[in-house]
Amino acid sequence: MNFDAGTAAKFGVGGFLVLFLCWQHVSATRLGYRVAQARKEIQRARGRVETLRLQVDQGLSPGALAAEAGRRGLIPADPDSLRVLPGRQGPIGWLTRLLARVPEPVRSALSG
Repeated sequence: MNFDAGTAAKFGVGGFLVLFLCWQHVSATRLGYRVAQARKEIQRARGRVETLRLQVDQGLSPGALAAEAGRRGLIPADPDSLRVLPGRQGPIGWLTRLLARVPEPVRSALSG
């Protein structure tokens, strides 16, 4: 067989195309594995977040707080020992006054 330059060029281009498609397939497969691994890591992280949220909720429950206060020697305050000072708006009075100055569309956007 006698190959001329045109035939050799066609084989060269064909071989390059085959190698390029193989490389592309291998790259796509590797990327697919990386995506699957990332999805698994996301699921693990979401599970960990949910576990931590549950632990925080359990730790902040009234029963857990009462038990921890008891372990530390704290006792509930006697209602007769509490005094309400006149003219005070409570612990979030400043926030209420601040929000009263905010225009209604912004306030509804913040609360909703």
